[in-house]
This record gives sequence, structure tokens and C-alpha cells, in this order.
Amino acid sequence: MRIFIVAIVTGLLVYACYFFQDKPVKVINVSFDGYTAQIVVDQLPFSESGKMAWWQRSQKQIRNKYAIPSDNTGPFLITVYAFGEGYQEEGDEDRLCFRNITPPRNCIDKNILMMIWRTREGGTRYDFN
Repeated sequence: MRIFIVAIVTGLLVYACYFFQDKPVKVINVSFDGYTAQIVVDQLPFSESGKMAWWQRSQKQIRNKYAIPSDNTGPFLITVYAFGEGYQEEGDEDRLCFRNITPPRNCIDKNILMMIWRTREGGTRYDFN
């Protein structure tokens, strides 16, 4: 009986990972200030390797659409945030507010999903939360 329960739980976990991995990522908003970029998405793949693969597949399209350079003049840090509960008023909470969205509901909760760093050597480093 114990083996049966473990098999069912394992099967459900594998299915959940597969299910979340295959959902397309929707980019909600992008902001670039010349030094850093903030990307707001509905969700990212479940695994770290899935998140990196999404960025490697999508970065050219995102950079082109939102005029984010990819050479040495580009951002040294790109932070990917979860859209979460959607746009909210600034309030007393620690929120990220966007100038390209009309206030008062132009902020999101700072739920960081991934950070992409450009290293001094020109490489890429990823951090995950």
C-alpha cells in the first residue's frame, strides 16, 4: 500500500512539472532605464533549466520589441517579476511602479522570479528565487 501511494504522489509531481513546463510565458510589461531592465510575466517554467531555456529562446524577440540593447550598452541586470495579483496602487507595500502605466494602479508586488546578469567578461549569470 505504501509503495502505491508513493507511486501516485511521484506520478502527480512528474505530471505537474511537465504541465507547468509547457505553458507559454506571456510578457505583460517591460521597462528599461538604460542600466537595468524589468520584465513582468504571468509565469515562468517550473525548473531553473526551463527558465534559462525560455530566456535564451525569447530574449531576441523581447529585446527587439522593447528596444533593449544586447551589446555592451545593454543592461547589466534584467529582473523578471511575476505579475501576481496584477497592477496595484503604490501604497505602503514594497512595490515596483512603472512609468509607462497610468497611475494609480501602475505597481506590482516585487516577486522576483529570475535575475539575468551580464558579467564583466561578457558572459551571462542567472539567479533564481
